[in-house]
Amino acid sequence: MALCAISVLAFCNIAIFYGFYAYLTEIGIPPAWRGPLMGLEPLTALLVRPFLGRFLTLANGVRFMRVGLCLATLSLLCYPFTTSIPALAAVRVLHGAGFVIIAGGLMGILTAFLPREKSAQGFGLFSVTILIPYAIMPPFVELLLPLLPGHGWAYAVAAPLMLPAFFLLIPLGRKTSAMASAMSPEHLERPSWAEVNAGVRSAGVLLLVVANTCLVAAHSLVFFFMRDFALGLGAGNPGMFFTCANAATISLRVLGARALNRIDQGGTLARAFFGLAALLPLFVWAGIPGVLWGMAALYGTGMALTMPLINASMQHISPPRLRAFNANLLMVAVDAGFFVGPFVGGMLMAAGWTVGGLFGLGGVLMACAGFCVLPVARQMRLAKELG
Repeated sequence: MALCAISVLAFCNIAIFYGFYAYLTEIGIPPAWRGPLMGLEPLTALLVRPFLGRFLTLANGVRFMRVGLCLATLSLLCYPFTTSIPALAAVRVLHGAGFVIIAGGLMGILTAFLPREKSAQGFGLFSVTILIPYAIMPPFVELLLPLLPGHGWAYAVAAPLMLPAFFLLIPLGRKTSAMASAMSPEHLERPSWAEVNAGVRSAGVLLLVVANTCLVAAHSLVFFFMRDFALGLGAGNPGMFFTCANAATISLRVLGARALNRIDQGGTLARAFFGLAALLPLFVWAGIPGVLWGMAALYGTGMALTMPLINASMQHISPPRLRAFNANLLMVAVDAGFFVGPFVGGMLMAAGWTVGGLFGLGGVLMACAGFCVLPVARQMRLAKELG
């Protein structure tokens, strides 16, 4: 429970940035700089995470997470006072470093706790803790904004949420220490560079990393640019898109968690990607907020399948000593996607593209992810038949 609660609190400080593009516009940041500033936080995480995954173990994960919480809290408190490009860049780097350390520790500990035969169910239920902030924080921030001196203060308001996470690390630290002491020493050793290189060169691993990058890049286009699009349709609270989407996602993952372990995971994952590829370009035809909220529920249903199944697929094709490392590789893909999506999206908007064009690009990325997963699905079916 402590791990789940820390995850909810940690992702609250990311979910509030759904309106960051609009905020950069409000404070007068030139269009050409908005995409890079949005992407700088995940770019920092992208650069740090491969090295972090090499040194994180079950025994030291909680210590790393304490450092990450300190950095994230400090960065959140700095946002109201940073309106220049250099200052914002520094805060985004600090924020990225803090968040990647928290997330890396969470994933390392989670992979140690989950039995392989229940990995899809476990990842599905744990991912609910990531989704809850995305369902709650956007509409909450919209309600809070009129009461604050400026948009930047909404980010500082999330800083106190990190305080309970510090206290929750105490029981989590005791549990991981007890678990680490009961494990054989070879399970606590860092994988060698030779093992890491061999694992990374596996075709299945690379394809899943590319698929996850495409998934997150497409999702980031929706996340960062939906607010202005929904406002253009006359939505009173554009955060409702994320509430509807994540309500559908959470419902499916909670109610269908057990079924995720019994289905054809690779094939279902590919079909979910192709369904999302067809859906994203249709957002532009919504016309009114009510239709868009319905589309949001369909979007959330597709996302409910993709994230746990891609993590479960990686667990199934990874040797035991590389499961934690490969789980962090998928998080590297998350960082890459969250950098590429807003960076490219911001540049395209500065070049005259519409938000509808960005949603079309998101559909193409989802289709690419689907094609990447097809060979992995065949590999998983063959292993099950032989196994």
